[in-house]
Amino acid sequence: MLSITLDVPSELSTPLSISGYNQEKLTEETKRLLALSLFERNILSLGQAAKLAELHLWDFIRLLSQENIPIAEYDDEEIQQELKAVECLAQQTMFFLPGGLRCM
Repeated sequence: MLSITLDVPSELSTPLSISGYNQEKLTEETKRLLALSLFERNILSLGQAAKLAELHLWDFIRLLSQENIPIAEYDDEEIQQELKAVECLAQQTMFFLPGGLRCM
């Protein structure tokens, strides 16, 4: 396991303590913020970031939503492919042919 030490200046001890921060809360929040940042920059996958944040996957997804961070980013072509897949699934007739997805 990788271990990181964070040195917090002593003059911040009082304001952090007044705000309810102790070592455990600072560690928890630091892990979550790091996980959010690494996920947003596509360094960690959704599952990896949830693990770093020590959250269940669905709780991490909720955290992403609260922070307005998208779970996935699609370009226009990918969105069109996804919409076509949904349409095909609704019709229950989806085929993968050379050149892409086809509904029959």
